[in-house]
Amino acid sequence: MNVIHVPSNVNLEKNNFNFLRLLFASMVVIGHCRDLSGFKYPILIIVDTHIAVCGFFIISGFLITKSCLYTRGLKEYFIKRAKRLLPAYFLVIILAAFVLSLFSSLSFREYFFSLGFCKYIVANLMFMNFLCPSLPGVFNGKAINGALWTIKIEVAFYIVIPFIILFLKKLDNLKKRNVFLGAVYISAILYRSVCLYLKNISNSNIIDKLEHQFPGFMQYFAFGIFMLLNYDRIQRHEKKWIVPAIIIFGLHYITKTEFLMPVALGLLVIFVSFHFTQLNNIGKHIDFSYGIYVFHFPIIQLLVSIGVFACNKYIGILLVLGSVFSIAYNRGNFLSANSWVGKKDIRILKNNLGLNRLRVYDDTTMRGKVFMGFIALIMLSHYTRQC
Repeated sequence: MNVIHVPSNVNLEKNNFNFLRLLFASMVVIGHCRDLSGFKYPILIIVDTHIAVCGFFIISGFLITKSCLYTRGLKEYFIKRAKRLLPAYFLVIILAAFVLSLFSSLSFREYFFSLGFCKYIVANLMFMNFLCPSLPGVFNGKAINGALWTIKIEVAFYIVIPFIILFLKKLDNLKKRNVFLGAVYISAILYRSVCLYLKNISNSNIIDKLEHQFPGFMQYFAFGIFMLLNYDRIQRHEKKWIVPAIIIFGLHYITKTEFLMPVALGLLVIFVSFHFTQLNNIGKHIDFSYGIYVFHFPIIQLLVSIGVFACNKYIGILLVLGSVFSIAYNRGNFLSANSWVGKKDIRILKNNLGLNRLRVYDDTTMRGKVFMGFIALIMLSHYTRQC
């Protein structure tokens, strides 16, 4: 089995991926406020939720592949992914199902004993949101959380990436690996093109659902993997590709095609991620983006249904942003993938011990201080490796 050479953690440590994820999550929230409220916001016409979602997939292709390569075994890899993804995902489904009973047109008995309630819980917990997107008597049958369809695509990638890596390791050089990733990219483009063609001639809901499944977005993950494997070369030649990437990205809005858009978007993502060092600390200790993403949709639907946006569309957006950022902050503190004691807490413990100042009054105190410092360093290393 051949070794896949990727950049070291030291080379990738200072990046703006958290900033970009926060930016993409905010774009999705603002775009959904515009779309679900039905009001026009002239300044928000440039917000493209599709680009934001695709940006998430590119970042996942890069980071999840790196995580899988650096994780010692599949068990540890899947545990890390589950800890990051599942707590907030399950919470938003259960919480919405119970809290929104207060806003249902049905009585509590009719609501909780209805087939629709059970179907919503089961289908959404199994990542099959398209089977039952609504709750009985809530929001006039509209989707409770229309943003969750992307989570099943992420989960599918989490499952597939170990097999992709296993296949890549069987290829003995980078060129062959790039050819394989290119084949995956083209296959995904063809799948999406066929779906779009069939949808245009048949107007079928089934085709629309098939278009928004994992194979239709695999090109973004594939290019994220490509950027990781070719990181050093991409960085060396960035002056050659940055302008063409901007031009191609802009042209896709004119041509209405996405054949090269994932490449252009991916190159722009990697450029922003490893430049503008002043953005490095945004979201460094708390990942707001996932909490913002999974919780925003039902909050928007609720505020729309009770007439907040009808009173003032700008206050509606501000209330949504304030709510989801508050929830995401608390989720980062209490429902994060690590534990109740996080990396930041361990670092504070280490600093408070003052290991660079070992002046003590007796030998026993010194040994105790060094021992506690050693434990703090081990814990810090553990949490750093899990991120």
